[in-house]
Amino acid sequence: MRRQRRGTALLCLLFSLLLIAAACSSDNKSATGTGSGSGSSSTAAKKGGTIILGAEQWPECLNPITQCSDSSWMHWGVDIHVLPKLMTFDEQGNFIPSPVLDGMPTIDGKGSGKNETAPFSVTFKIKQAAVWDDGSPITADDLQFTLDAKLNTVGVVSKVGYDQVDKIESSDNGKTAKVDFKDTFADWQDLWGGNSDYVLKKAAFTSNETSKDLLDGIPFSGGPFKLDSFSKDQAVFVPNPKYWDDATKPVADKVIIKPLADTDTELNAIKAGEVFAAYPQPSPGIKDKLNDPSTKLDFGASVSYEGFWMDQASQLNKDSVIKDKTVREALMFATDRQAILDNVIHNISPDVQLLNCAGWVPTVGKWCNQDDFSDVKFDPDKVKSLLEGDGWAKGSDGIYAKNGKRLSFKFQTVAGNARREAIQDLIIPKWKDLGIEAIKDNSDADTLFQTRVPQMDTELALYINSASPDPSVTAIYACENIPTPENGFAGQNNTGWCNQQATDLMHQSDKTADPAKRLDLIHQIGKLVRQDAVWLPLYQFPTLTAWRTDKLDGPVGTFTNSPLGGFQNMYAWSVK
Repeated sequence: MRRQRRGTALLCLLFSLLLIAAACSSDNKSATGTGSGSGSSSTAAKKGGTIILGAEQWPECLNPITQCSDSSWMHWGVDIHVLPKLMTFDEQGNFIPSPVLDGMPTIDGKGSGKNETAPFSVTFKIKQAAVWDDGSPITADDLQFTLDAKLNTVGVVSKVGYDQVDKIESSDNGKTAKVDFKDTFADWQDLWGGNSDYVLKKAAFTSNETSKDLLDGIPFSGGPFKLDSFSKDQAVFVPNPKYWDDATKPVADKVIIKPLADTDTELNAIKAGEVFAAYPQPSPGIKDKLNDPSTKLDFGASVSYEGFWMDQASQLNKDSVIKDKTVREALMFATDRQAILDNVIHNISPDVQLLNCAGWVPTVGKWCNQDDFSDVKFDPDKVKSLLEGDGWAKGSDGIYAKNGKRLSFKFQTVAGNARREAIQDLIIPKWKDLGIEAIKDNSDADTLFQTRVPQMDTELALYINSASPDPSVTAIYACENIPTPENGFAGQNNTGWCNQQATDLMHQSDKTADPAKRLDLIHQIGKLVRQDAVWLPLYQFPTLTAWRTDKLDGPVGTFTNSPLGGFQNMYAWSVK
């Protein structure tokens, strides 16, 4: 999802991301030349009017520094439309400069191939025209404040990368920011931007400890829209009158995004024309349910991957059987992944294949070799051998037990999500036949992703993670990123897995510029994830944008595959 920019040749050489390399080819031109990654607003588009969109999940809060950020819909539905980024994505998922930047950042120092004795650094040039909604300039001071907030906020979702910044040097009245790192940091593009980060306005805060800020609103804007209001019922956006980038200025006068409780509610709202578009998780039979001449569907292969995530540091059950590696291993061979594809997923998208990578997907870079979990097949005899060889024996109820403890755990996913509940209904009886008991313990999406998963209130959970074009998995796997009561549940390692050898490899990978060496490190990490049975990948997640062609006009569906969601370019949409 990146687009060709001048000056990216060095970036491609350094980090050798497949998608970035594609962005360096001569046939991958920017449609707008602005780096906005969206296509310009059509001059023929109908100006004004109100657009109504549907969101299947809804954030409890809007702070991108804290665990609020664990909600994908916090980003897709609110923050990306209001808060500025430094680097963003184009339609193909390539990193590109956002409208905040005046061209591609420059990299220098150790690991860059020049000035090897100097510290690794990235220089960002902020456009002179880039301002906040009150007309004040966006400057290096705002980058510094965001950095400080990342390092000092209680319950920060992740400090990865920010903790590697040595200093920020400001010049040109703050419009040039040179970021010096303590060591080479390969994933610099995700800082202050990328998948889930932003630039915060320093003047809007009284402290760089921001845990109590941005709970139910964002009182400033550096994006195309201002957030006019936010509640449990809707988010209302209006154009930012000070926004400077002509190519990404909103066409409509107002956009309203409403939460829709479950899959059926969402689909019915589209069919009835109550919402003009939605970005639903595909569910069985969705093509038939939305089979209407006025409704268009755009399917794609996302950067996300879904699987069973096993919590080794569960706060829900501190004596959970999931902490037992043998149990986790047995669960993998007790899971008929092909049956999940055949009975649930292929009813949505028949081309989806099993995923065997430990934290990457085949369509994003070269990091996914499809080898990590290729040995895992449905094998009841293997399950029996593993468990009984470790002292487990079936009780009179048919469930395994050991030392008085039954092989039973609670199984979490999103209540009302038809696809995920269908997977539960398929797999739980199969596990029971093999002597393993899983008990449904589902929650609404907000509770699951903004409270339960971040606070390790799970045992085995079915949900999605996303792969950045950069292969770093330090945030989700490194030992120091395990959320605990003692650290205020900061960090995104929600499986509670700690393998020091793997963590060391992650840190080494993050500061390795040579692509071949980094690829080897990534594959070593993948082998250790499999060795410790950390989680079980199922598939690369298909995505879908659905919209009413009688209600909505413009480049809808352009960003179906984007890490930033199908509403990324809603500024270019217009009322039919």
